[in-house]
Amino acid sequence: MLRFPKAARAAIVSLLAAGLFSALSAPAIAQDLTGTLKKIKDSGTITIGHRETSIPFSYLDEKQQPIGYSMDICAAVVEEVKKELGLATVNVKYNPVTSQTRIPLMSNGTIDLECGSTTNNLTRQKQVAFAPTTFITGTKLLVKK
Repeated sequence: MLRFPKAARAAIVSLLAAGLFSALSAPAIAQDLTGTLKKIKDSGTITIGHRETSIPFSYLDEKQQPIGYSMDICAAVVEEVKKELGLATVNVKYNPVTSQTRIPLMSNGTIDLECGSTTNNLTRQKQVAFAPTTFITGTKLLVKK
């Protein structure tokens, strides 16, 4: 598992939890849960979509268990969901996704949270909600002088 400084971990979890709560539930009165949070509370289960080969974000270890940067963040989000819903435990189910299936599976409710390396763009924002950005990269070209 990746390790983060305590302050960074707290900031990441707070941002993701806030994003998850606003993204997964429609505006509701405090006592009336709706959307994905209601589904999780009613079933006691959260289904996480994960990539199997998206190193270092989400991939399978030697025991075929999903691990990686995004999986660590999602584990922290699951803990916050448990607290928010007042549940002692939440059953976590893992559902493999690909770049072709992740958006449709999120849209149709098969998965509750996708832990991978999906880029947030305007087209995708029309289909699903995104938590705050957790990773930024840049591309450069190497050319002869």
